Amino acid sequence: PGLCVECVGYLLEEIRDQQILKELQADLEDANVFICSLIFVQELAEKLVEVLAPVRDKLDACLCFPSMPEVMKLNKLGTFDLTAISGGPLGSFAQQIKDVRQQTLGDKKKPAGGGSFQDGLLKLVRTLPKVLKFLPGDQAKDGSAFILSLQHWLGGTPENLEAM
Repeated sequence: PGLCVECVGYLLEEIRDQQILKELQADLEDANVFICSLIFVQELAEKLVEVLAPVRDKLDACLCFPSMPEVMKLNKLGTFDLTAISGGPLGSFAQQIKDVRQQTLGDKKKPAGGGSFQDGLLKLVRTLPKVLKFLPGDQAKDGSAFILSLQHWLGGTPENLEAM
């Protein structure tokens, strides 16, 4: 009949504090869904992976949008699991994210800013649905939901985030 939702948020820099890191760890123990984005500081990525990896499998969804490869590897939504898929464009998804980021940062002809990085990610996401047809039914459905979630996240409007 009723649905109870509690949303807890952290700024990435806060997890440098050991007490905050412990609070995050405790919140993850009770969580069903975890969402993070833009984790590109190596030290903080390692801390996040350290507390998230042990609880990842019990989460219904772990959505780590554009971030360091070790964080991106934690993505899972239902039966869709980036770490379980090897080979092909989907198996190297996290590396492709890193490559797109490097290409964007290394391209001096384009203006600096997040727009070109997001454009590159959207191009990458547009190719992934072609790979999904080779996955079993539930994985393909959950993989499609993951891609749709990423597209909504990159769109960044309140309506898109609410639709997730």
